[in-house]
Amino acid sequence: MNNTKSGGRVLARNPSTSWRAILLCVLASIGSAAWAGQPLKICYVDDRSGVAADTGIQSFNGFQIAVNEANEAGGINGQKVQVVAYDGKTDPQLTATFASRCAEDDEALAIVGGNPSAPAASMIPISAEYEIPYLMLSAGTDNLTDMPAPFHFRVGPRNSQDAAAIAELIARQGFKRVALINNSLPFGTDSAHATEAALEASGVPVVIQQTYDINATDLSPQISRLRSANPDVVVIFPYAADGARVLRTLQQQGVGLPRIVARSALLNTLRELAGDASDGVLVPNTVDMQRVDVKKFFDSYKAGFGEAQPTMYPVLGYDAAKMVLKAIADPDVQKALAANELGQARVAVRNALVRNGKYQGLQGHAGATYQFGPDRHHGPPDQDWFVFVQVADKGKHLVAADLSAFKPGS
Repeated sequence: MNNTKSGGRVLARNPSTSWRAILLCVLASIGSAAWAGQPLKICYVDDRSGVAADTGIQSFNGFQIAVNEANEAGGINGQKVQVVAYDGKTDPQLTATFASRCAEDDEALAIVGGNPSAPAASMIPISAEYEIPYLMLSAGTDNLTDMPAPFHFRVGPRNSQDAAAIAELIARQGFKRVALINNSLPFGTDSAHATEAALEASGVPVVIQQTYDINATDLSPQISRLRSANPDVVVIFPYAADGARVLRTLQQQGVGLPRIVARSALLNTLRELAGDASDGVLVPNTVDMQRVDVKKFFDSYKAGFGEAQPTMYPVLGYDAAKMVLKAIADPDVQKALAANELGQARVAVRNALVRNGKYQGLQGHAGATYQFGPDRHHGPPDQDWFVFVQVADKGKHLVAADLSAFKPGS
């Protein structure tokens, strides 16, 4: 899709140079309303139904808390912030269509969203084409923020960072024989490959790796082969429903080994489906509930949306919104808006996100910051970012992990 910009609006390019095309451009320019006194629009595009509904709903709730805080404080330079939200339904094509609508029809200053990797990736070319900043949430596929990444940024950790944290824990706890099992989607395969590489660098061998189709209902062949390899720890990279099937099959086959499940076990759906088969599982998380500001945020979340387990997903939406709001308040953005130049304002938002750089959010340990820069649009640092939590009470709760009991033979 080719586009041009006029009077701050994005217009479809018409190859004809006829009077009709010229008249349309003139009318569009005349119809461009001044930004003064109008709400500042931010689009939220993510999955609030479908297989990734939990991530999208929780992130959107966290996003709304940040926007509400800003509006209750008077908005930005006296202007309220308006959220335009779309449910991508875990459909990459639909998600890309909504992202285009944000850029063209909604005249948004930025787009926030993207938890599963495939829908998240579908918005990247839209962001580049329309030059609209896009803050991607938990989509973990490593190369999504490889440079050049002109207008998109990642707020959540990439898979290789989860992998490094898992490998470091396994080596520190003394495990010597690792089994990896993952689904066949990009999240599963990418995570498994990254973890295998990180374990190799730590000198810990992977004795078996199994991949299964996400829709497979019988996982007993993979689990039987895994058990025969005699591992001392199992690491699982699933989505919600298939992850529950893996855990239940391990339980049914009497595989009582220590288990680590990727960030998908932070989702209520996985743990509810797995029930007591998920108890004792360790999960990498980026939320440190020892932090006072994190506790305060989850109190606000509970007041507005009901209790949520302390996971990264609500925090991602909140942090992304705070970053965008801070960028919109930048003098260069305000100057472009005063001149009714939406395209320039979007570029200025992008520049402000880079310039703000070391943003202090709610992810990570106290003192750890996002690390954005001109050549780095991936925010989370490699150190002091992960906290392991443990599943308890038949999958109902996430609690502080008891690492003293997470040893070979336990």
